[in-house]
Amino acid sequence: MARSRIVALAVLVLACGCGRSGPPASRPGAGVSSAPADTVARAPDSADDAGNVVRAYYRAINERRYGDAYRLWAAGGAASGKSLEAFRDGFARTASVDVTLGPPGPIEGAAGSRYLEIPVRIAAVTADGGRQAFVGTYTLRRSVVDGATPEQRAWRIHSAKIRPDRP
Repeated sequence: MARSRIVALAVLVLACGCGRSGPPASRPGAGVSSAPADTVARAPDSADDAGNVVRAYYRAINERRYGDAYRLWAAGGAASGKSLEAFRDGFARTASVDVTLGPPGPIEGAAGSRYLEIPVRIAAVTADGGRQAFVGTYTLRRSVVDGATPEQRAWRIHSAKIRPDRP
């Protein structure tokens, strides 16, 4: 039982893309992706809009819409550091996940981009009923350069730093 919880914990943390860093613009195809059906590819610049992307991410995971969740990562999912198949497989033992967002940091700008860090608390239930807790942050990014597509202007998950929450 303990071993299966550890394995499920490791899979969930890896599926969340924890520890990913570096601007997606340094990777081929950066910023080009298809927006999931429940997000709007517009030019929002508010913390609420960015937070809604994180909420949509967990909603898609809970609804087993892994392709939609994957595409909420920058570069069409590539910023997660996984293929879509590996991403999906990372949630094989996850029954449900719930996220609580903390107060976001300030929106910061750099080289035609806006960045925002959002703290999160994650509660997960494994397929065997085990409970897990995680804390960390998601960094979201959107482009603000002239000529950027609506998709590039939409907030996307740039990186995540998620760790187990130990009491």
